[in-house]
Amino acid sequence: MYGRLVTYSYDEDKDGLEAKARAAVIPIVTNTPGYISYGVMFTDDRVVSTSAWESEEHAKAADAAILEWVKTNTTMKVDQRFTGDFAWLELASR
Repeated sequence: MYGRLVTYSYDEDKDGLEAKARAAVIPIVTNTPGYISYGVMFTDDRVVSTSAWESEEHAKAADAAILEWVKTNTTMKVDQRFTGDFAWLELASR
């Protein structure tokens, strides 16, 4: 499994940004092949986005699509980006 973690800074209304991002980004990630999981956390001035993918190729495709959407639709700026193979990732069984 391949992971992606991005931290962004933002200066727009949190609730508006969250609603706009949720509506647009969820379809991007769920329609990208290899999707396993996606999550977002907000702090006062930061957004943390984390996701898991079946392969590096899948993660990079999603990363490019998400970053393009972010640049076009928000004032968020990338602070840090991490991508790589998970040493381990434990998923709950359902």
